[in-house]
Amino acid sequence: MSLQRVALVRRVASFSHAATCTRGFAGLGTPQETKLFPSIKRATELVVESGKGCEVWTQEGKRYIDATSGIGVLSTGHCHPTVVKAVQEQAAKVSHAQQSCYYSTTVNALMDKLGPVVPKGHDSFFFSNSGAEAVEGAMRLARHATGRDTIVAFLGGYHGRTQGTLAITSSSTGYRGHRSGPLPGGTAWARYPYEHAGISAEHSLESLELILLQQAKASEIAAVIIEPVLGEGGYVVPPQGYMKSLREWCTSHDILLIADEVQSGYGRTGKQWAHEHFDIVPDILISAKGIASGYPLSMVTASTELTSKQDVGSMGGTYGGNAVACAAAMATLEVFEKENLVENAANRGKQLMDRLNAFAAKAGSPISDVRGLGLMVGVEFDQEAAGKGFAGKVASNCFDRGLLVLTTGHRETIRIIPSLVVNSKEIDEILTIFEEAIDAAHTK
Repeated sequence: MSLQRVALVRRVASFSHAATCTRGFAGLGTPQETKLFPSIKRATELVVESGKGCEVWTQEGKRYIDATSGIGVLSTGHCHPTVVKAVQEQAAKVSHAQQSCYYSTTVNALMDKLGPVVPKGHDSFFFSNSGAEAVEGAMRLARHATGRDTIVAFLGGYHGRTQGTLAITSSSTGYRGHRSGPLPGGTAWARYPYEHAGISAEHSLESLELILLQQAKASEIAAVIIEPVLGEGGYVVPPQGYMKSLREWCTSHDILLIADEVQSGYGRTGKQWAHEHFDIVPDILISAKGIASGYPLSMVTASTELTSKQDVGSMGGTYGGNAVACAAAMATLEVFEKENLVENAANRGKQLMDRLNAFAAKAGSPISDVRGLGLMVGVEFDQEAAGKGFAGKVASNCFDRGLLVLTTGHRETIRIIPSLVVNSKEIDEILTIFEEAIDAAHTK
């Protein structure tokens, strides 16, 4: 692909789902690119040849700093040598040990290594490929263990694109397409505490009480599923005290609490798990994305007391616990330990937030809110002052300057989620470009 061709296809009309659904890029890619379903949501038509750490390059050698990290997947960055070596060695030994046929020494070693990492009391593991599969598994576990059917989900939440996970996803109607067919029932809806949007912790807790009056009795509810930091719905951090109140509400009604940490987990927020910021322990934990540094692996953990209530054969999957992916997960934990990635996420996140808050405080700044934990940071723009679609313009300007960022699916918000190996110099580069992109969009 020529540089002229890259220039033609790379510009982003808007990073919002609504704009992407117009398929404005159709026909602009190479024939090879257009073999992909056009319904796949993409932020850019950039073709990447290689990557290392927080950087990617095109075939022509054009460099971009990647503050998307595969939507939070590349916890150790692109092609970390420790992960690459582990994958190569495992691929030469056993590529896949099917979990319904026999155990794998690699998956057994991974479970041993994860023991001290997962929440206290979680001593039972289920591995699958994607976050959506793990969410489905967690819901199935909750229903089997309680003998109840209803799942309480939060408005603005994103949990996947399978039929089961779409039934509890509300961050965008676009994920269902124009005809997804009837979705499974059994979902009740609560309001996520989004203080900047006028939804307080009290409003959210009141909506839970209203569920019991209007949508489902407590005796019908199997679990509440929540993202401890709302992802696609705006990178919203619940106010302190809210998660404890939610934990208490679930316990008082004998309802399980599921923490969907597909995006917020695995060191992303400056702690191993986002729920640790709120001093609570979920009954069921879901993890994916950063767990294996880009290799397809997801995980559900809970206590054996819960998982022993399921019938044999009710959980499984052909590729779950793939040996190569598990080797990548083992290597990821090794890098976490040797390079102090959780601590780095906390420190670099503070650097990011401090400078963003200073920029937001300047007279005339279009930023209305900066929020996040660790390296999971959202920047929301004042739609009334900056105009609709402003976040997409900023993202496009970042792209033109060699920085990859994403918007969220709600309001005018950009998320900044570099790999956890990002250093202070790279954070400064990200911020310099980001500020320039905001100024350029604001003056047009």
